[in-house]
Amino acid sequence: MYFAAGVDKEKCKGCRLCIFACPEPNAIIFKPEEKKIVINTSRCKNCRLCIETCPFKAVSVVSMV
Repeated sequence: MYFAAGVDKEKCKGCRLCIFACPEPNAIIFKPEEKKIVINTSRCKNCRLCIETCPFKAVSVVSMV
């Protein structure tokens, strides 16, 4: 079983703090047209820094079965 970060788009405010916290380049991408972030699960290492950083609790661990 593989785990990665996932985003609740209703809670995401597009502040991008998670992007700055993530050590993996291009694992989290800001979509300006939606003003939300998207997580590239193939690049996510599940370090959970984005989860700890998000002030809106929009990022969580999801199972990638």
